[in-house]
Amino acid sequence: MSASLLPRGSITADVFAASARPQVKIELSGKSERATGVYTTGDSIEGTVTITANHLISFDEVEIQLEGTQTVAVEQGMVTMPGRSGATQTFLRLRQPVGQSLYPTPRVIEPQRTYQFDFTFVVPDRLLPHICSHHKKNAHIERSHTLLPPSLGDPMLASDGKSLLDDMSPEMTRVTYNIRAEVIQKPVVGPAKSLKLAQRKIRIVPAVEEEPPLTVLDNDPIYRTRKEKDVRRGTMRPRQGRLVMAASQPKPFKLSSPNKPSESVSTAATVHLRFDPVGDEQPPSLGTIWSKLRVSTYYSAHPWQDYPNSSMIAGVGMSGQGVYHDTVPLSKMCVASAQWTKHASDLLIRRDSLQSTSSAESITGPSAAFSGSTYYTATLTVPVTLPTNKAFIPTFHSCLLSRVYSLDLCVSYHTPNMNVLTPTVSLKLPVQVTSANNASELDNSSDEEITQEEVDAEFFSPRTVAPPVEFPTAPPGYCEYSAFVGSSNPQPSTRATGVQV
Repeated sequence: MSASLLPRGSITADVFAASARPQVKIELSGKSERATGVYTTGDSIEGTVTITANHLISFDEVEIQLEGTQTVAVEQGMVTMPGRSGATQTFLRLRQPVGQSLYPTPRVIEPQRTYQFDFTFVVPDRLLPHICSHHKKNAHIERSHTLLPPSLGDPMLASDGKSLLDDMSPEMTRVTYNIRAEVIQKPVVGPAKSLKLAQRKIRIVPAVEEEPPLTVLDNDPIYRTRKEKDVRRGTMRPRQGRLVMAASQPKPFKLSSPNKPSESVSTAATVHLRFDPVGDEQPPSLGTIWSKLRVSTYYSAHPWQDYPNSSMIAGVGMSGQGVYHDTVPLSKMCVASAQWTKHASDLLIRRDSLQSTSSAESITGPSAAFSGSTYYTATLTVPVTLPTNKAFIPTFHSCLLSRVYSLDLCVSYHTPNMNVLTPTVSLKLPVQVTSANNASELDNSSDEEITQEEVDAEFFSPRTVAPPVEFPTAPPGYCEYSAFVGSSNPQPSTRATGVQV
């Protein structure tokens, strides 16, 4: 930026315009003024800060930052001490360095002139360890708490461009990301003064990979992967047999990258049914299977020491913790045509969930009342698709907030003399919501089929064996990468890479 000349007599200009403030505007590259900037892990957030003024204003520096903050407010449930408690954590702060040569000389904003400062931030995939420095009861919780949380709680940012979308979070929870630009004046005596602060919200949906499936015990307070129920011919009538319903954790719902056109997000659950009859009774006729997604947002005014669940929360607001549930209907499917398969008795022993495998026999197993010589099995495949009128975010756990999902499945069946109430049996399965980044989708889309000729050329062509080539210097780009990840003597760069509280 070229140096500007200070006109004669403008030394006292700030005195006559003491209340003057500059105008600061933040623009994102490729985005209109009202468009929402949506980014994922590894994306570059590029833009320009434009500063103008109607009066002559002196300043000292321009500070540009990308800031991530999570906020929780919890209503107190005690009658004697009503009120609200809460907490705010700034878990991400990236600073854009502004070179001295980019400032005008002298440091004065002149009327009718425009001053522009470019910025570039790269969305990290992980926070620094000191962000999660509280006491922990689970050895794995720190890894989850130092992953980047997604934007949460602002329907304006979750908009699809046509209407506001609900991300199913309570009003007392927020995860926000802002580009902040501040013009600062540093007097000779006293603290620094902020002449103008401008902010622009952006939405971040980080890439989230699939985690190993949860181990669900038979007495788990939240999930139920196996359920047994007596089947009767009618109320107060003898037992016809015992029905077992079981399923393992389905594959996750995988969201596409934020900047990719929206596509349907689906998965499928495989439900195994077993009927252990009394005598020569026949299995009941199946009716309908319903599926719905249960969305749970956990929040706390104090850092979570373990992965939260409903059993950890004693009362609403009593411990500064809470949970907000929402339910999304997914599908309803008739399964009356499902066929039961008859089997002879086997020697399988009822297993605990810790010993369960993916096979149908080990998941269902005999019921607690099985003592006969035959049993029946049936398998149902339940496809489920997320609706497009909601804004879904990946499963995540942070110091103050968590978002988890469960898939509820309910099967109805029919027996003779049961005309009033239709009996049902249900499960509650853990399910993950993951998110892809732009790079992974690009890699998947660029996969090409390998021909036999290419295989022959690779594995059966003559090869030349020679000593490895020693490079006198590092390969191109290596030094730049080392500086980016944290060299002891980093090279100057216009990219902000620091993360701190």
